Amino acid sequence: MNFFEHQDRARRNSRRLVVLFVLAVLAIVAAVDAAVLALFGITTEYAADGLYGHLMETPSALAILEQNRGLVAAVSLGTVALIVLASLYRIASLGAGGGTVARALGGTLVAPDVQDPLYRRLRNVVEEVALACGLPVPQIYVLEQEAGINAFAAGYGAADAAIAVTRGALELLDRDELQGVVAHEFSHILNGDMRLNIRLMGVLFGLLVLSQLGRVLLDGSRHVRVSGRRDGKQGGVALLGLALLLLGWIGVLSGRLIKAAVSRQREFLADAAAVQFTRQPQGIAGALKKIGALAAGSTLRSPRTEEVSHMLFASGLRGLAALFATHPPLEARIKAIDPAFRPAELERIRAQLAIRPQPETPPQAPARPALLPILPGLPDLLPAAALSAAARADLAQPATQRLEQAAALLQGIAAPLYAAAHDAEGAVPLVLLMLLGAEADHRRQRLDWLRERLPPAQWAQLLALLPEADARLHPGQRLPLLELALPALRQRPPEALHGLLEQVEALVHMDGRVTVFEYALGRLLRTHLADLLTPRQARAGGRLKLIDCQAELRDLFAVLAHCGHDEAAAARRAYEAGLARLLPLERPPWRWPDDWVTALDRALARLDRLAVLIKQGLVEAMVATVEHDGRVTLAEAELLRAICAGLHVALPPPLQVAVADGTAGVQPALVR
Repeated sequence: MNFFEHQDRARRNSRRLVVLFVLAVLAIVAAVDAAVLALFGITTEYAADGLYGHLMETPSALAILEQNRGLVAAVSLGTVALIVLASLYRIASLGAGGGTVARALGGTLVAPDVQDPLYRRLRNVVEEVALACGLPVPQIYVLEQEAGINAFAAGYGAADAAIAVTRGALELLDRDELQGVVAHEFSHILNGDMRLNIRLMGVLFGLLVLSQLGRVLLDGSRHVRVSGRRDGKQGGVALLGLALLLLGWIGVLSGRLIKAAVSRQREFLADAAAVQFTRQPQGIAGALKKIGALAAGSTLRSPRTEEVSHMLFASGLRGLAALFATHPPLEARIKAIDPAFRPAELERIRAQLAIRPQPETPPQAPARPALLPILPGLPDLLPAAALSAAARADLAQPATQRLEQAAALLQGIAAPLYAAAHDAEGAVPLVLLMLLGAEADHRRQRLDWLRERLPPAQWAQLLALLPEADARLHPGQRLPLLELALPALRQRPPEALHGLLEQVEALVHMDGRVTVFEYALGRLLRTHLADLLTPRQARAGGRLKLIDCQAELRDLFAVLAHCGHDEAAAARRAYEAGLARLLPLERPPWRWPDDWVTALDRALARLDRLAVLIKQGLVEAMVATVEHDGRVTLAEAELLRAICAGLHVALPPPLQVAVADGTAGVQPALVR
């Protein structure tokens, strides 16, 4: 199953989640009604008929409901309102994205410029996997108080994603094992599992609210007893708390059943994806084995573990709490990766962990090279077959070569530029200087405009970075550098991000023409920041069909075809070749849009509402257009990457093109 199918299944699971939630609410309401009637309904019978009459003739359940319909209606509505409002409150509180979940569990943000070796290794691993699969770098957290080995990815989409690992994982896993765990979490990002997980958190909070209220009341009455303050209400409060706690267990049980129904099989799939990411099965298998051997296992001590257990790398619960587990048995997961595994192997690993004198400190990363290394690939053009492979859905799970290329790309970025991408202030001038252009007159105009608008500190940073960028920033490094800078940009307030978008738009359109790279950078930045600022509105697919988008498909394929072909006849053939894959019977006729930038933006806004599985065919058709002439220029690869981001589809970047000639594929016709 590829990641498009995963996303479609996640959407269907979201609908199933609504049904299961409704059934769970009905079960809780029925239990609360029964408890209230047991107390108040029978009391009414006593008052009406006296004790003797009640004992002689016990009313039927229907009679009790009829007699107390007003009470039942009030209690039912109150219970439903409490559960729904609690769920809505929790969903609203998670609206800021994945970092909210990590911080709620005590996560510490790993700063972009961190120097601690363990933190540095974690950041390097996360950045490598992000670049290899074409996703923006997520925020990174460490759960410092957790000795068990565990991790999770949280958020509504790639732009607001956060990855968190426990201190135990950081200290006890070697680099390959840590990379396997991180790759497992990235598969959840790619497959659309995170949006379902965070919605499930909101649903579970509503189902758990009765038990949590009961626990609060019991703790309060216990505090009163300990402090020596007693009054007549104490026993009533404790009794009410106990009743709510018992009734709340229906919600707890329902929540665990829902999590088990939605989550279990996904972990096998994510493990398989991690092996495909890294091509090192011993990595993730080693992490799972250490969980089995470690005394703390994967257990989390946080009181919020119940809420997030479905999104963890391994079960964070133990004992009775682990019933209806959201994860397959640990041994089954290990054997799916390593069929030769025997449980006795855990004893050897346990002994190794016991004699370990101190946490493993990873070796320092090698010094950055003074010159950009030559990566595998052609000097100016990428073979079409490489991009075709990158567009296949199963290649959203990149192999070892892609991770190696991503690591080499990171090492090849000049140190001052890399440092600026990891600094909240330096990331802004870094993004802006990429749009200055090479022509002297246009650059002078843009610099004069920026000098009047940038704060003095950012202006000074821009001037300091400019010679470094001119000398050592390869064209193929610009978009990866933008994605490296996203975590630093996230630290800036929303008004500053809106200001950055306005500055980028002004620079792109300042000279009256828009190059392919300018459009690609602006489009990527707008997409990622829009999803970051309003994560719950980030689209995960819609219901539109191809028949509803004929004009938009015509404009999209016309722009793609013209980007890589100088001659009109060749561009038209590429247009027909791509659309024939998508619409084999009847296609919109070729027509070049008057304003390609506006037309493409309008097309992406509508095509983003296509169903997820239709988007798979759309991506394959776009690649057929781009590779029609047997070559792919850097401009074509960048434009396709920006278009896929606008469609909320992760396209792994063809990293071989990372050293391509920046002049290749810049089409004069694609200007306005």
